[in-house]
Amino acid sequence: MEEMRIKIHIRHNENMILPFDYQYAVQQWIYKTISNADAEIARRLHDIGYISEGKTFKLFCFSPWYGQPFKVEREKGIRLLSNRSEILISFLLPEVLEIFVAGLFKDQQHTFYFKGGISISILTNQIEILPTPAWTNGMMRYSLKTGARISQNMEGRKHPLYISPDHEEYGIRFTQNLLNKLNASTMNIQTNSINYEAVYMKIISDTRSHVYNIHKDGETIKSKTWSFDFSLDAPVHVHRTLYYAGAGEECSLGMGWAEMKG
Repeated sequence: MEEMRIKIHIRHNENMILPFDYQYAVQQWIYKTISNADAEIARRLHDIGYISEGKTFKLFCFSPWYGQPFKVEREKGIRLLSNRSEILISFLLPEVLEIFVAGLFKDQQHTFYFKGGISISILTNQIEILPTPAWTNGMMRYSLKTGARISQNMEGRKHPLYISPDHEEYGIRFTQNLLNKLNASTMNIQTNSINYEAVYMKIISDTRSHVYNIHKDGETIKSKTWSFDFSLDAPVHVHRTLYYAGAGEECSLGMGWAEMKG
């Protein structure tokens, strides 16, 4: 099995209200699904991940939770008017994807638990393999569907500073994050053969800021991210890393999901 994106078709009650801050619950579902097939791999992925330059990466990401038709209700969430919705998930490492799919077939029912005692029960009734893009070396264009988080640790601050796209180091940190993910992966390539200085990202649209509230262990963690369209000039392996592992930090929490532009 190769790295790929899959679309998971979900069944649930009509008029289900999905809280705005659902990302942490989806991440935990992904870990649980992997654990259904291989508890040790799930534990290692959750606790350790893959390491490069002293940083750890999970090397998977997921899309927004899509449902049509829907209605946004302030102070509540997204009301999914149909009984069907979908989530796209991608894994850079094929062996983890294979374990995840095996876990889905073992247990197709799941209940999400959210802050405030809200719970949602779902049934995953279909898995669709999405087409593989036609990869090329050089320039390709993307659109971020969830914001990319780029941070800068600063002495004396408990939490990192989330830098915006107009920061002088944003582009460098954006591309370095991709290269660290590539180095952390076990892809069968010679990473030292890549001219890292030739990897270049350029923002080609207006930018939009987003705040992610992650409710974890009784604490609310706020992350600021930005979404935009951009071009990436890079070798094929870097493009694939972006597409399957996401852009920026905390992609396993639903940040940095990028779609290719035509």
